[in-house]
Amino acid sequence: MKKTEGKHILLLFFCSLILSSLNTHAQFFVGKACIVDVQSNQDGSVSGCPNPTYFFDTDTSSITRTWNFNDPTAAGTVTTRSAQHYFSTPGDYSVTLIKNTPTGSQTVSQIVKVGNLPQQPKFNGKTVADTTVCSNNTLELNPFKLNLPIGNYSYLWYPGGDTTKTITVDSSGCYSVEVFDETSGCSRKAKINVKFCYEESSGGGGSEKWYFGQGATLEFQADAQEAVRDSLAEEGTVFGDPPQDSVTYTPVPGGSNPLVTNTASAMVYGPSGDIAFYTDGINIYNGNDELITDEFGVSQLNGNNTASQAVAVIPKNDCSECPHHQYYVFTKDVDSGLLSYSVIDLRYDDGLGRIVERNVPVAYGVSDKLTVLSQNEGGSFDLYTHEEGNNTFQVIQVDSLGVNVSTQEVGIPYIEEGSETGYIVFSPNGEKMAQAVVIGGQNYVEIYNRDTTGVLTLINTVNLGIAAPPSVYGLSFNEDNRFLYATVSGEVSLGQSSSLLQIPLFLADNNAISGAIEVIATSVTEQFGALQLGPVDVNAPPGKSIYMAIQGSNKLAYIQDPDIQGGPAFVGYIDSNNGIEISGQSGLGLPTIAYAAQSQDGSGVSANYFGNCFNSATGLETQGICDPLRNEVTWEFEDGTSLKGKNVNYTFPRVGWNKIKAVIKVYNTSPIKQVIDNPILNQIVNLTETECTEVILEDSIYIKPSPEISINDSIYVCLRDTPIEAVAIDPTVTGGNEFIYSWFTRSGVPISGTNGDSAIYVKIPETYVLQVENDFQCLSEKDILVEPGCIPEVQFPTAFTPNGANPNFTFYYKYTYNPNLKIYTRWGELIFETNELDSTWNGTKRNKLVPTGIYPYVLTYDVQDFPEWGRQKVVGSVWILR
Repeated sequence: MKKTEGKHILLLFFCSLILSSLNTHAQFFVGKACIVDVQSNQDGSVSGCPNPTYFFDTDTSSITRTWNFNDPTAAGTVTTRSAQHYFSTPGDYSVTLIKNTPTGSQTVSQIVKVGNLPQQPKFNGKTVADTTVCSNNTLELNPFKLNLPIGNYSYLWYPGGDTTKTITVDSSGCYSVEVFDETSGCSRKAKINVKFCYEESSGGGGSEKWYFGQGATLEFQADAQEAVRDSLAEEGTVFGDPPQDSVTYTPVPGGSNPLVTNTASAMVYGPSGDIAFYTDGINIYNGNDELITDEFGVSQLNGNNTASQAVAVIPKNDCSECPHHQYYVFTKDVDSGLLSYSVIDLRYDDGLGRIVERNVPVAYGVSDKLTVLSQNEGGSFDLYTHEEGNNTFQVIQVDSLGVNVSTQEVGIPYIEEGSETGYIVFSPNGEKMAQAVVIGGQNYVEIYNRDTTGVLTLINTVNLGIAAPPSVYGLSFNEDNRFLYATVSGEVSLGQSSSLLQIPLFLADNNAISGAIEVIATSVTEQFGALQLGPVDVNAPPGKSIYMAIQGSNKLAYIQDPDIQGGPAFVGYIDSNNGIEISGQSGLGLPTIAYAAQSQDGSGVSANYFGNCFNSATGLETQGICDPLRNEVTWEFEDGTSLKGKNVNYTFPRVGWNKIKAVIKVYNTSPIKQVIDNPILNQIVNLTETECTEVILEDSIYIKPSPEISINDSIYVCLRDTPIEAVAIDPTVTGGNEFIYSWFTRSGVPISGTNGDSAIYVKIPETYVLQVENDFQCLSEKDILVEPGCIPEVQFPTAFTPNGANPNFTFYYKYTYNPNLKIYTRWGELIFETNELDSTWNGTKRNKLVPTGIYPYVLTYDVQDFPEWGRQKVVGSVWILR
């Protein structure tokens, strides 16, 4: 045997001996004990990362208990198996646990040494800071730049795992340091988000993969379609890369992996979007498919890879860390049934990870079911498991304060075989939970509502109509929670049948739901297992399928349309013969998958425009360019116009594509500004700042046509008429194909009865407002003035017959005065004149009828309501007929 192997075995033996000793002698577990990290700031506020000390009663025989921490600064009684306590002063504390067991009351004590914290590391005077650096430069990160450390400290940096006091960085990203007091082992952290000016965002990780079974891999191959910018969009971005229009996922075989499990597995995707590691509860593998070990080279946990759902991985949050470099791995001990966690730290071993904590106890006497619900956008997680033999859920809340366990008694007790296996699942929105149970020899599913505080309320207990065994096993909600899918998992060797069921949860009551259950598939030659909606990534688009594990199969069956009610033809069920090939062999389980908060390193340059209609101003805006570095933006346009400022408005001169250019200069911040906070002095300091970089960006914006409204003539309404006659407002509109008309009074009140008419009739002199929107969603508005006044009207006949049926030259007139009418021969001789328009001409000259022919006339007059128009003149001619 090699020396290292001997050391690993000895270490495992020693660890198991300690746990055994704790149980045998009725001791308790104590986590790292440090004083609470709370600091008072100069402004009176309080900051820090509270870090409770974790305690756990490891005696499985204890029934009730009381903790006494002998801390005079904190009163109160704690009676739960696990407990958290905040020590405010370093020193030795005699912690006592008084517990009742079947053999009587016992009191056990331990001396807990509470350590002091190191000095708080800071960047730019803050525990959480942001900074921007000029491109092509480097930045030294020093957590004690502003004050020298006091004490014997060691350092651990993220993401590179450096152990030096300072590091030098040359790329954008989140960087954090953990400073350890080497005497107490206690630590504090600080982080800084570094952006290098104009550095583009780093690409995300690869496709989502599921690792499960015997080396089985299912990959969701992403195909992102680059968006074509909508040139007609009223607002959008310029200069930046077009966003992804849509992403489709195609399930394909995804290569091999070293997992060997028949049931549960768990995976986590790190901040880069790549697989951080995965586990079957015993072995943990990094993204290179290599075993993750502790500092002694020991790899295995004591989990149970035959439990249906007893392994989970979630990020470990801290209030001043880069998310995320530490992860919890929850497992159920194969021997004792203890639910515990270990911690993986990705700062070690070149970012591939190391086991830094092992088998921290969390709960005893729980079933094989363990489900995870992400809260607060990954800021915290709730784990739900169920105790054996009763109706109690254990709710394990994991956040920046550590692990806190509470219980809820609700639902049917786990007293029958089959209830302790199978799955607990949450709906995609986290508002409902379902679990598989056996009641009175029958298979059921229980449906719970979960409120915003995490409290469960049982709303449905649905009989599946199938006797147990076989037992209900896999569960999955569809995307809108209307349906729950369930498998009944029958062992083929025992002649049992498996079923896949659709359960309509939207129906009114338990009986109605049970009566409408659809059987999607049955088999006596295949054992159906877990169900999972995929891909799991919350950013994946709607339209997900539900996949089903089948024991020993190299394919996954799946439901293409789980949102549709009905049998296999309706939901698009694809059986294993025609299912998705996987690299390896499926067991009964599918992986529990968690995503760490995704990093957004770097930031390219883009701008936004607002409004793109002709004859209207377009707003152009840049934001956050290399903040907080000072920058100057100059916008240049095709007509030679140049505007300065981060936010400008410009009216483009033509419809169609118009080019724009932005010249952006960024300046290095003068150190004087750190001590000066005066706008006037800052203007002077700006003159001393050196240029960091300059970038020129070019793009085009499409300007859409706007409606053009024109009115040919002035509009008057005659108030002298009785009744007043309505006049038409009938504008001409161009600049589009279709128009929507809206009419308003000058005060903005819609004019009733217009119903989108292009023309209206009015009787009241006023200013009317017309708004027209075209089919490009561009809006134009025009004020139309209707004035009081009567337009003169004069009408002459074209002919008359003296001594005939129409013997006189008479005409119609209105709203005129001071008239003068003259009639001439065709040679220009005046033959008739009058200042009275009521007078008529009978076609004579000196009392003799004039010959047949054309006789020109000229009428001049003043306008009654518009004297300012001056003398009006009407010229025409009339036929005299015989």
